[in-house]
Amino acid sequence: MEFVCTDLTIYDPLKVDSLSARFGLSPVAVRALLRRGLATPEQIEAFLHPEAQLLPDWREMRGADEAARLIREAVRDGKKICVYGDYDADGVCACAILYRCLRKLRADVFCYIPSRHREGYGLNETAVHKLAEEGVEVLITVDNGISALREAALAKSLGMTVIVTDHHRSGEDLPEADALVSVSEGDFRDRVGDLCGAGVAWLLACALEESGGEAYLPFVAVATVADVVSLTLCNRTLVTRGLPLVRQQTGFSALLDAASAGDGPVTETTLGFLIAPRLNAAGRMGNADTAFRLLIEDDPDEARRLAMALNEDNQARRNEEQRILADCLGMEPEGGEDCFLMLSGKGWNVGVIGIVAARLVELFYKPVILLTEVEPGVYTGSARSIPEIDLYTMLSEAKDHYIRYGGHAGAAGLTLRAEEVEPVRAILREAYARQRPDGPPQKSVLYEETLPLLACTVELCDELRAFAPFGQGNPEPRFRVHGGLSGVAYLGQGKKHVSGYLSDGYDRLRLVGFSQGGDYGRWLHAGQADAVCALQRNDFRGRSSCELICYGLSPRKSLQSCPEYSIIESAFLRAASKKDREALERTANSLARFFPPQLLGKSFIQGPVHTAAAHKEVNYGTQGLRTVDPRFSQGGHPL
Repeated sequence: MEFVCTDLTIYDPLKVDSLSARFGLSPVAVRALLRRGLATPEQIEAFLHPEAQLLPDWREMRGADEAARLIREAVRDGKKICVYGDYDADGVCACAILYRCLRKLRADVFCYIPSRHREGYGLNETAVHKLAEEGVEVLITVDNGISALREAALAKSLGMTVIVTDHHRSGEDLPEADALVSVSEGDFRDRVGDLCGAGVAWLLACALEESGGEAYLPFVAVATVADVVSLTLCNRTLVTRGLPLVRQQTGFSALLDAASAGDGPVTETTLGFLIAPRLNAAGRMGNADTAFRLLIEDDPDEARRLAMALNEDNQARRNEEQRILADCLGMEPEGGEDCFLMLSGKGWNVGVIGIVAARLVELFYKPVILLTEVEPGVYTGSARSIPEIDLYTMLSEAKDHYIRYGGHAGAAGLTLRAEEVEPVRAILREAYARQRPDGPPQKSVLYEETLPLLACTVELCDELRAFAPFGQGNPEPRFRVHGGLSGVAYLGQGKKHVSGYLSDGYDRLRLVGFSQGGDYGRWLHAGQADAVCALQRNDFRGRSSCELICYGLSPRKSLQSCPEYSIIESAFLRAASKKDREALERTANSLARFFPPQLLGKSFIQGPVHTAAAHKEVNYGTQGLRTVDPRFSQGGHPL
């Protein structure tokens, strides 16, 4: 495991101090804002108050006005409308938005959600024929359809009006649709951002109702977090505005009760870890209709019944996940000798193997492909990757051996015949080697800045929480901290989690490692340790404290003994004596990785002062760079 600082920039202390005073934030928080590209007070103000930002107007999305016109005409003429969705959380939320909207307009409408196990993703010809036989005259896709060229053409040939709404990126050819509402159309994605499928459905509902669509924001918030789209631009505002409304929605409220969520505030973590898995579980374990019916239900008693059913589906999903994981670890307990892991089994749930593949990636830090036999001699699989390997490119080198495949750099799906498994394995070995000629990468744990325990305060927790909602495109700030580790113990049941206390001799903070129970021995014997953590406020029995949520822990070794340390230190001292600012910053950045900050007077610096030259103060006029010690943090200015 390697700790990597994502930003070694030394920010102008005068600018940091100015922004700190203007917004009432600590320099730590200000530097975190600057790292996110927020360079002006106006940008910072908008980021800190996403709820005050304007939501996108439906008129900004090409095709929304035409789609709304066609749907209004269909409603007026009493035509039968089908909303064709998807079996994941985004898909069922998108279906719920349009269904609720169209029922409000008194449309003759129903939703069709394909089976993950029998039909797979998106439009399929069998379903299109079936809908035509049932008298469907208008077909509206949500969260799919942009790549369904043949199926859309079939629906048109059967006399249907076809309206495609989708957020996935389009290819060179577009479906033959009467109206196309897509994030890929025009420059919408660049101006407004990457909406999820429910976000596109929400804009169409706004167009149909000619309103702000406030009632649908809880669905958009859940879907945006669940589908892991970028929490930037308008998505940040949509989630922030939707979060306070989640408990007001009957289905979500029942689902939170079924999950024993308590009465605390609903955050993006609530959506991602409690609501989304239960909505997804329906499609993974059986039929997504249960999740959809919950989201269109307004009767609390019926909503509770449906929520409990989803809770049971989610528990069944967990059990299946553990069973498949145990099978895989039984086959390759150490992750195998290959640079990727490719395993096959029988009786594995197609809807769960992707989750297990992701778990195995976390355990072994290598791409994982899991295949399950879906019919005699035919395997369907899910694959997950690490950031250093483009999975889709790797799989593409064996494209002639699949029945079908698709995906992107981080995740993919494939179907192939049994006799092709070993030839594909051989091709993928060569494909991997071409991407990584120097061999497999070491797992990196990223952090933004090194902090002393003294800086990890409740006030800083509150400041950083203002950066939420966190997720794709807006990660939670993580910091490297150092201290003596003691009081190590398992946390919770099943030895799944671990906790301890980090201390610098003055301050002592609780350190929590979720899903790190397997590292208990390393924690127990670490002694002095470095940890990469997020800071979280913990309120317990009227007392507030800063808690460290650990994402990586490493026993501390003396980095001063590294051969490059003395070279970098000498270069720094030469640059300081010559007042060479550029060389000084460059070597200071190199030294920063060797030392955590310590407090000296009113300034935080890096490491112990041990040479006379280290005390030298170097001034650069209005730039404000001051070095109290060669191993300083952010130019030696106060945190």
